[in-house]
Amino acid sequence: MYYIDPAECIDCGACEPVCPVTAIFYEYSVPMKWHSYIAKNASYFG
Repeated sequence: MYYIDPAECIDCGACEPVCPVTAIFYEYSVPMKWHSYIAKNASYFG
């Protein structure tokens, strides 16, 4: 799993089209089946 540092992300969206598994979303558009990852990613950066 890769993580995008929210302190460094400038919300440009450049990473979305190059993600090989189409797994990058803005928090408000994360599919319901992956909502558990929101908390997991947030806890990674503390």
